Amino acid sequence: MRAVPAPSALMRFSRHELRLAWRDWAWMFSGWRNTSLRRTLIGMGLFYAVMHLVAYAVLSPRFAAGFALDQTALAMLSVTVLLSFTMMLSQAMESVTRAFYARDDLDLILSSPAPSRDLFLVRIVMMALTSWAMSALVISPFLNVAVALDGVHWLAGYAVLLAVSLTATGAGVLITLSLFKTVGAQRTRFLAQILAAVVGASFLIGMQVVAILSFRSMSRFTLLDPAFLAEHAPGANSAWWVLARAVTGETGALIPVLAVSVFFFAAGAWRGAVQFRSIVVLALGVTEKTPRGRASDRSFRGYSPLGALVSKELKLIARDPWLISQTLMQVLYLIPPAVMLWVSLGDTAGVSVIVAPVVVMAVGQLAGGLAWLTISGEDAPDLIATAPVSAFTTLWAKVLSVLALIGALLLPITLSLALVSVWGAAVTAAGAMIAAASAILVQLWFRAQAKRTNFRRRQVASKASTLTEAAASIACAAGTALVAAGSALVLLPLALLVCVLGIAWSLRPKHGVQA
Repeated sequence: MRAVPAPSALMRFSRHELRLAWRDWAWMFSGWRNTSLRRTLIGMGLFYAVMHLVAYAVLSPRFAAGFALDQTALAMLSVTVLLSFTMMLSQAMESVTRAFYARDDLDLILSSPAPSRDLFLVRIVMMALTSWAMSALVISPFLNVAVALDGVHWLAGYAVLLAVSLTATGAGVLITLSLFKTVGAQRTRFLAQILAAVVGASFLIGMQVVAILSFRSMSRFTLLDPAFLAEHAPGANSAWWVLARAVTGETGALIPVLAVSVFFFAAGAWRGAVQFRSIVVLALGVTEKTPRGRASDRSFRGYSPLGALVSKELKLIARDPWLISQTLMQVLYLIPPAVMLWVSLGDTAGVSVIVAPVVVMAVGQLAGGLAWLTISGEDAPDLIATAPVSAFTTLWAKVLSVLALIGALLLPITLSLALVSVWGAAVTAAGAMIAAASAILVQLWFRAQAKRTNFRRRQVASKASTLTEAAASIACAAGTALVAAGSALVLLPLALLVCVLGIAWSLRPKHGVQA
């Protein structure tokens, strides 16, 4: 009987990573809950079908009169490709950093006789394929509808999307490796998370800033105006549109794009796979540096119980690189309103009405996330519960820490707005603080013990708290805009806010776990 050769370590790692990837996908589409595979597949199918209907509604008017590859079409395709690249690069940097610092199975892999280079090579390839699949899930309905309406040459969009994913993953690997060499293992995790947040939001924010500077409009789509493109964008025959032409299936553009991306990814993946073992050892063996000076030379600070708890919450937030990156994402989206203020200096008409609701919505969402972390994401609830501090003092300290961060973020925006309109600045600050207070109240009413690592999944844990928090932020934003405009209709969003908070209070858990 002929013996069957055992699969290589590369094949075993590939199967393992495929199982993990499928498990993550099923877990995500089931709302991060244990459910059957059948329900997960049905949910994915329904989502995919709805996306095709949306794509048909968007593209059918464009193809009805015949598709023309003019400057507007080229710009739209290029923007879509570049937006996908920035999102994939952000995801790649976060995934590579997680691969460096995760302790789940790396200790076991590194101590096994299997070559670790194969594992890291497989994981890098899986990063690229997963990124491609996630983007294809959103973009493929538009490509499929384009194929049905205009021809099979639009299938080249899948190849372009794969090329973008390969390039973004290779760039993410090389950037993270460079960070390890320049700043060391101790600071790489923090800087990589910050860079991932900045890269993920930079393209959209950049488009909005350009729209504000050019048209004094916060809508990004104003940049696709044919007159603006004719004056500022390259001609339709320019080489700058190579990505857009590759999407439409032009062979002369598609083949070079694919060749360059495959070569770049292969070089980055091989370099990363070879160097990952030594880097992971450094990452897992990082020790905190002792502060300069001896302990006896540092004076001991005395805090009141309230001050100690507030300091503790602020330090926990400051020590979490991933949390800082997520918070920075929301802060970055306040850049367009700040630019709008700058270009509107001396022209007070309507600026408060435009800026105020954006600031209020951003502050409300940020306050909700921070409140969940401090109230429900307590790492040591038993220790806090047994401390000689009242429950009211503990909760008040958590609330104060959130309000302190919100106030620090809101202060420069309010001062900038005051240069344009003192009344608008006061209204914006008041609306933002009301939105923050509403979000904190909702988190207080729906507090339940959870892990800080579940920060991404907090919105799945309680649909009622998520919906009421979002509705309260919308009501505050609408009310702030109406007050800034001097409209008497402000009573409507105010009544809506009261109703939303009343509903949240009535739906609160009767026996919530105390933080």
